[in-house]
Amino acid sequence: MRIALVNSISILSIILILITAYELRKVQNPLRILLLTICWFSMVYFPHCLAHYVVGRLLGVEFSHYTLSKSMLSKAGLPIVSRIFSVRAFLTLRIKRRSGRMAMFAMFLAGPLASMFSPFAIPLIVSSYDQTSAKILTALTIFNIIFTGYFSYKHGCIRKALNSLK
Repeated sequence: MRIALVNSISILSIILILITAYELRKVQNPLRILLLTICWFSMVYFPHCLAHYVVGRLLGVEFSHYTLSKSMLSKAGLPIVSRIFSVRAFLTLRIKRRSGRMAMFAMFLAGPLASMFSPFAIPLIVSSYDQTSAKILTALTIFNIIFTGYFSYKHGCIRKALNSLK
């Protein structure tokens, strides 16, 4: 898949997610929390590869294209988690030309950091109109940081970042 197209879709998706999270103030619970959770998961997904791309390009990494593949977290060894992450629905950037070790480290690390911290935008927006939903989504974000940090270190992009330093 073309890089410019996927990056454009990712940027537009992030913008629409943030606008949607704000506009959901007009929707009553329990539908609101369901839709906010979808926004939250979208903020885990869309910034990930975009962060890899932006940091990589700034540091001299060249990419050829995107593909859809399984997440590295499919190797987590947890039946439900492994099954969910085995679906070929995860964007993967294909590297055309690598850069130095520190550049590769930063590029690989950028994705999980984006996936861990970008979702905080949703409870931040929601806190202006629904404290209960904001607290639930903040707790979900903290859980995500722990989950992603651990499993990405074991099997994912954080592991790749550390391996790039060798």
